[in-house]
Amino acid sequence: SYSDTSVILQAYTEKFGFTGYLLKGFKKRKKNKILLHPFALIEISGIHKGSGLVLARNISTATPLSAISTNPVKSSIAMFLSEWLYHTVKVGEPDHRFFYWLEESVLQLEKIANPANFHLRFLLELSGYLGIFPQGRKSRETPVFNLTEGEFTAASIPGDRLTEEESEWLDLFLGSDQNTAGKIKTGRFEKHNLMRFYHDYFRMRLKTDFNIRSMDVLMQVFDD
Repeated sequence: SYSDTSVILQAYTEKFGFTGYLLKGFKKRKKNKILLHPFALIEISGIHKGSGLVLARNISTATPLSAISTNPVKSSIAMFLSEWLYHTVKVGEPDHRFFYWLEESVLQLEKIANPANFHLRFLLELSGYLGIFPQGRKSRETPVFNLTEGEFTAASIPGDRLTEEESEWLDLFLGSDQNTAGKIKTGRFEKHNLMRFYHDYFRMRLKTDFNIRSMDVLMQVFDD
């Protein structure tokens, strides 16, 4: 929020990358509330003058996302991933490949029948765009994933690492895509451990500290 009637919007745009917009008087019109929700696909225009907030002129829905805005599991995943993106994607030159991947990922979440593992595959794909995609695969010679090295290694190599069982779960998702990730049978315990791994891995490899407040909300949804 910016004032009683205005809103600050953080969005990843095709032309300008990560951009902050000031939407003056946005709250005055009740119908505006349905425009903005995590992962909303919108069209927005404004006056771009160097760094700082951009004063938005027009904003409209580009593609309606009824499932993401109303389904509690999908909306919780969208909230969680939006917060993750905010903390890990740097402000800088726009990356068109990243923009189109992000747009396609949102559309996949909207239509996917079983979204329970969507975020676990999404974060792997995101790591690739951030230059920290896990290297190698689990094998007899490389049974554990080493967070310090960013790859599967022999258990004797020093560094922070997953257990062999946790490494097996990571390897399953490395061998999946968004169409097959939903078929991987993960319980609350596995989801929690993988999300803890992603959090530690991103913080370590990106050399940045962040906390995801919506992670607890997402885990509560999976408990229901």
